[in-house]
Amino acid sequence: MSNPFVAYVSGIPSRPTVNVRSGPNTSYDPPLFEIPVGTSNLPIVDVRADDKGANLQGKTYQWFRLQFPNGQQGWIRDDLLTVSGNGTAFGYGVVTTGTVAFNLIRSFVPNIPAQPIMPVGVVPSAPAAPVPSVPAAPPAPTIPAAPTQPMAPVVVTPVTPPTQPAAPTVVVVPVVIPVTTAAVPVAPPAPVAPAPAVPQPVAPPPVAPTPALPATAPMAVIKTMGAAPTRLGPSTTFARTGILLNRHGRYSILEVQRENANQRYRWFRVSSNGQAVWIREDLVSYEGDTSALGLPADLYPAPMIEKYWWVRGYNMAPNLDTGLVQHDGWDLGAAAGEPMYCGPNGGTVVKINICTKCTAEKPSTLMNGYSIGDPAIFNDPAWGFGYGNYVIVRYTSEQLPVSTRQLLISRGFGDTATMFVMYAHMAAMAVREGQVLTSGQQIGTCGNTGNSEAAHLHLEVRASKSAQFTGWFNVRSGVMDAVALFKR
Repeated sequence: MSNPFVAYVSGIPSRPTVNVRSGPNTSYDPPLFEIPVGTSNLPIVDVRADDKGANLQGKTYQWFRLQFPNGQQGWIRDDLLTVSGNGTAFGYGVVTTGTVAFNLIRSFVPNIPAQPIMPVGVVPSAPAAPVPSVPAAPPAPTIPAAPTQPMAPVVVTPVTPPTQPAAPTVVVVPVVIPVTTAAVPVAPPAPVAPAPAVPQPVAPPPVAPTPALPATAPMAVIKTMGAAPTRLGPSTTFARTGILLNRHGRYSILEVQRENANQRYRWFRVSSNGQAVWIREDLVSYEGDTSALGLPADLYPAPMIEKYWWVRGYNMAPNLDTGLVQHDGWDLGAAAGEPMYCGPNGGTVVKINICTKCTAEKPSTLMNGYSIGDPAIFNDPAWGFGYGNYVIVRYTSEQLPVSTRQLLISRGFGDTATMFVMYAHMAAMAVREGQVLTSGQQIGTCGNTGNSEAAHLHLEVRASKSAQFTGWFNVRSGVMDAVALFKR
């Protein structure tokens, strides 16, 4: 099958993993194992309706039997998966873009002989009836986001200060893609004659170009943990449309407006299957030529590139929304251990903090009996003043995007302003204090240390007129929304 039917684990908000069951119902307990949200390209082996008829508002859940990278198979419910590819064999037809499986309608239930539901690792004594299987598509060669020679991650230990890690030797194995050349048929030679004609090669017929969306077209990329709701207009005062946009789905941007209330978010009007709907900017990133829409295209990518979801944004005066918690940065959810990277123009590590009260078993204050936001945590350096393990990177003026430099000039920081960025709640750090970073170098991994409820990155930016770092508190006056430097 040229377009395999595969699944992406999209999960639910607040949970970094999804349970894999031994059968198509939650009663198959305990789970076989857990799989991180964000795991992709999982071949779909079978689809069955919930065997106890479990449903949501009358629609029966479907369960997908998947092949996992560890060689095991197991079942995940359709509301936790995003699927794409040729699902004809399972009654779904061809799904051209990633879609939450629960939102799809099966046109029929295939007449496939029932198979015994075997626990993982158990081999049936007799061959089971054939099951439509989809081979995993071979991975395309990709260019890693991190540099060719990242430093090896340093395992965080609460009592030992960080030592300079040695850079590992990276062996680059070239990926050889075999190329087959189709032979062009040659016309048979003409019959022998007194004046033979010279045979001419037969030219292949011209191939009409395939219409494609221009690569520079402005697109909104959904960055929620699951499907994203939409509105009838550019504000939460408008009713929801009932149309959900798929996580990681890309939708053409038609218009951008800024709301007039609360935090004054921008809203994107996007096209979904020919319908125009509105979505708030904190739920999306964007790509392509967005200059005509007033969206800077030169900002840094989010530190975890693709495998993250939006949790919470910046909420400070003068646009403080009193209905939300005050917050001086962004929270981006991700699986524990997800790599994070510095900006594309490099930077310098000016501060590393190791949380001495964060243990492997109980990394967060919540696990140690504190309530989230306990004032005692914010006064305790052993908890990193609530930030847990963190790294602060300095980005000087020449390393900043042009749009960021212009913004800082407009706010009175001058044309040599510096940005200091904190990456907090990390599990491990792969850099040392004073280290000069190369483009996109890995600085550590996502974690759950300090004042934290689940694995996530707290991203906080502060601007300064001076490149000299004298302490995080001393640049407090320059705190600003991270949208000044990063795409969401």
